Amino acid sequence: MEHQFSRQEFFDLIWSKPIKDIAPEFGMSDVGLAKICRSHVLPLPGRGYWAKLKAGKKVMKLPLPPRGLGEAETIHIGQSDWRRSGEEDARLMAEEIPPPPEFPETVEALTERVTKLVGKVPYLRDLNRTHGAVTRLLEGDVKRIEKRSASSYPSILDDPYFVSPYERRRLKILNSIFLALARLEMQSAADGKNPSEFTVRVGNTHVRFRLDDPKAKRETWRPGSDSRRPTTDPLQLSISWYREKEEGLRLVWVDSRDAPLEESLQEIVIGLIVAGEMQMRAAELQRHAWRVERKAELIAAVRKREEEARRKERARLQRLEKARIEHLLEDAMSLRLANDLRTYIQAVQEVNKASDVPVPDEEMAEWVAWAWAQVERIDPIQRRSFLQLVEDPGEEPRESGSQPRTSNRPDDMGTTPAWHPNRWYTQLHR
Repeated sequence: MEHQFSRQEFFDLIWSKPIKDIAPEFGMSDVGLAKICRSHVLPLPGRGYWAKLKAGKKVMKLPLPPRGLGEAETIHIGQSDWRRSGEEDARLMAEEIPPPPEFPETVEALTERVTKLVGKVPYLRDLNRTHGAVTRLLEGDVKRIEKRSASSYPSILDDPYFVSPYERRRLKILNSIFLALARLEMQSAADGKNPSEFTVRVGNTHVRFRLDDPKAKRETWRPGSDSRRPTTDPLQLSISWYREKEEGLRLVWVDSRDAPLEESLQEIVIGLIVAGEMQMRAAELQRHAWRVERKAELIAAVRKREEEARRKERARLQRLEKARIEHLLEDAMSLRLANDLRTYIQAVQEVNKASDVPVPDEEMAEWVAWAWAQVERIDPIQRRSFLQLVEDPGEEPRESGSQPRTSNRPDDMGTTPAWHPNRWYTQLHR
């Protein structure tokens, strides 16, 4: 599960108790938590700090250092797990989202601050002193040249990448940029054996940029140009930016005779660092906006479910009330039918007694017993139908004329037959 803190909150936490007691709360080791602290440039209590504090001795708490360029204002511990997305959403619903981080410094003020930090960026006219990333590119070329020289059938895959004047110039510019960044303790890397894209780490933010021919696409498996390609061919340095561009943020430097890239090295290094800081700010604000939006979606979803549950409950009560009324009317019709049948049975007996040719007593007694049994089956009072629990018939459409489902019916009444005497009788008397 992911936990989020502001730098101040996390700093106060790691100075509230030993780190070995805090780490298990996040499901990690104290070594891993200390590594996170170092990556965010947060000082930890020194050895013996807690023992001295417990013994009542005087100890010194270090202050929270200012946030460095490109370093996040929000510290994330752990990772979100899609298998526990319900827990993440519940925690987001329960917590109060703090206000968005504030970055009052403008791009212009930031650029001015970074300019003072960077100072001069000299152009190195040779590759005698190279950055580690450039050194690895050159060493790869040496190996390819040696392999090509030793082969009787040299392959195009063994052609060197960086022998043309154009490629050597590109490496010199890249080397000057990387060394200037290394002086500020910022890491740089080349992506691949024959790269056109490179990465600079500003604080905790990775900035990608491209230094190559603005029109050509570089193939990583073969040289980008022939060995005679001149230095006059144009170069372009462009910083990758996938968010809405901030006003005053420069991301592209185009090579020209009047303004070669060699004369813009300081601007480029400043631009890379400023882009890293602005990228971090944009990411922080975007993440905060996402959390606010996500919480609003969750609240709306809960309200929608609650409203749907209330609507269904209202519909259920309406259906149930309708079913109870139908059941009451059915019982009333059944009682009327039972009383009419009683009258009919008595009339049959009286007519039979007065008849010149009466039905034999045995046959009449048998019919009367059967008829009275039907009366008892139909009479709702006799079978105590008024005490039966009327159930919700459900939302599914029912066939026309079907009876509401009820519980506690006799076994012989559990299934409504295709024809029921109350149907035509109810239609007749309503």
